[in-house]
Amino acid sequence: MTLLRHLVVCSTACFISVAAHATELPPLLESAVAKGEAADAVRWSFTQRVTNRNVDLTLRFEPQGASGIWQLLSPSESDLDENGTEALQHFTNVEGDPDPDGDLTYEQARSALGDQVPEVIEETDTHVVYAFAPQPWDDIEEDEAPILEHMRAEVTVEKDGEYISRIRLYAPERFHHMVVARIDRFEQEMNFAPEPMTGLPLMTSFSQEIEGRALFRSFNQGRQEVFSDFVPMTDDGIAISCGPSTCPGYFSESQ
Repeated sequence: MTLLRHLVVCSTACFISVAAHATELPPLLESAVAKGEAADAVRWSFTQRVTNRNVDLTLRFEPQGASGIWQLLSPSESDLDENGTEALQHFTNVEGDPDPDGDLTYEQARSALGDQVPEVIEETDTHVVYAFAPQPWDDIEEDEAPILEHMRAEVTVEKDGEYISRIRLYAPERFHHMVVARIDRFEQEMNFAPEPMTGLPLMTSFSQEIEGRALFRSFNQGRQEVFSDFVPMTDDGIAISCGPSTCPGYFSESQ
């Protein structure tokens, strides 16, 4: 079941790094992606509620200096059971990660687009939805790269505020991954909203459903996460009690 664990963990950060040769994006999408990259330049403390069949946890994290490690403030890790400890793994085992806050933002969208020109599949007075085939990121695991060949992505950009409010990643058809698993359904959705103090877009919710068969057994995995109470932090772990208008030096440098 290692593959399936990789699918769940990998897909939460399915767009990972900035592409070296990205195409010129439509102006609205370019503006939205740039705001995600600005949000990624700031360290954040946040509250995360994780729920699945085995876990219902509300967790508070803050960055531990510039080391790329998340520090769990509450509850105490010693108070968690095995399922709770596993739920922490994605955020706490990031020592050496060059971009730990990327899991809270969508700055990786530029890399996922690569040199594609996204297709406009919907446009209203309030938003535009772009569709494309997500591209592999720079440090993708060798056994995970083929998964993206079966995926489609949809990105919703709000015209008011020019930010990405939703990313949908899904498999339009059943597919096999090597000889280990058959994935009958893969559906993932990430939602974003401007953080009130800074105006930078951050993830507010994440959901994922994977159904299929592996090792002669059917499986159905679901996961939901809700993020809230973001606070911008310095590398020294000090909360920043201002935004771009009152601390322009800090935010212009970060962005």
